[in-house]
Amino acid sequence: MIDETKEAELILRRLQPLFTAQWHCQYRLDVVNNQYGHVFNFFLDIQRKNHRERSIPLHSLRTTDLAVLERVLNQVRQGTALTLHFVDFGRVRWPLSQRWIR
Repeated sequence: MIDETKEAELILRRLQPLFTAQWHCQYRLDVVNNQYGHVFNFFLDIQRKNHRERSIPLHSLRTTDLAVLERVLNQVRQGTALTLHFVDFGRVRWPLSQRWIR
């Protein structure tokens, strides 16, 4: 059984030292559906002006259950205001809120 609170706290704890608010810099939290590894991966994308984009791995959530992911993301959203970008999810809805995953 996955403890959603501990998973969200771990993601936020790893995110905090990497997020340094700088001028002309965009930050984004990527959530990737790894269909082959059966995990959800979290990355911090950093794009500075006139620099290449960097993608820093934060955590892998060892489940394919969208309900667990939705609960973890709700707690992560409470701890950060970064934009979430979902990769390789296709056209599916969240199990609890029934909204499209975008």
